[in-house]
Amino acid sequence: MSDIKSLLKQYEEVNAELNKQISENGSNFIQALFQEVFDKHEGLNVVGIVGWTMGFNDGEACYHQQYTYTGEMHEGWRKDGTFFADFVEESGDFSEEFEFDEDTNTHLNSQCTTLAQAKAEIEKYDEIIERVYNTNFRIVVTRNEDNTVNVDQDYYDCGY
Repeated sequence: MSDIKSLLKQYEEVNAELNKQISENGSNFIQALFQEVFDKHEGLNVVGIVGWTMGFNDGEACYHQQYTYTGEMHEGWRKDGTFFADFVEESGDFSEEFEFDEDTNTHLNSQCTTLAQAKAEIEKYDEIIERVYNTNFRIVVTRNEDNTVNVDQDYYDCGY
């Protein structure tokens, strides 16, 4: 029993320090995280993230939801069997930021061959991203001409 109490005390201390660090350095951490990811993945030019907590859920608990979009191509529900980018018809509507061309089914990240890996690297930090931005956010991360990244965050309303 004392081991559990000791571990719980350690957890609470570490969590308090993490919250302090996020409060003081969260934005800088996010900037550095995305710079690292973009540096590792040639052809990665834009990432979209949307997070929200619904205001109503038919009597069920309302909880934070978060999705990261890199433009991975998926085969899915389309009747013609064509592939579609992960951000098409999804929350956040990132088609403009990705400069999506419906005729050619291409976008700014179409030349990146490691989109799944980039997405996985970002999603490892979902909890930190949520702690930095709380909820109801829409983030667009873009590569600048000098290869630095720009993180732009706005309010997001899921509509329910």
